[in-house]
Amino acid sequence: MGYIMGLVTLLSMLISPPNTWAQTSRQLEKTPAKAPPQPPIQSGVYGFSGGKSPGADFPEGVVGECIWIFDQANKNQIAKGDCSERSPGKFRVVLKPGHYVVRGPGGNKPIEVKPGQWIDVESITLLPAGL
Repeated sequence: MGYIMGLVTLLSMLISPPNTWAQTSRQLEKTPAKAPPQPPIQSGVYGFSGGKSPGADFPEGVVGECIWIFDQANKNQIAKGDCSERSPGKFRVVLKPGHYVVRGPGGNKPIEVKPGQWIDVESITLLPAGL
């Protein structure tokens, strides 16, 4: 059955007038080309999030959700950063160019991300003594 259908299709193409072929090629020329895929975003924010005890030489990093990115008005959360157990406190969040507010243990910090730019943010809070 498939062989017969293929033969019928081939014969109909050979018998159809060349004018039909020209119409088909013109229709293909009018079909808009698909836009090329967008390149990956090459900008964002990275850094350290954690707390430091008085007298400690180095801060201790947070594990889990450790940084939050909000819109410029500081109202809508856009993204969040996670810090792994393997690298406590270290985060990296890909962001499109724009204005944002980074919220972390050390407070809020407004930033502007430009195309191709990575901004280093350190968000450290001072922990109470004796805990």
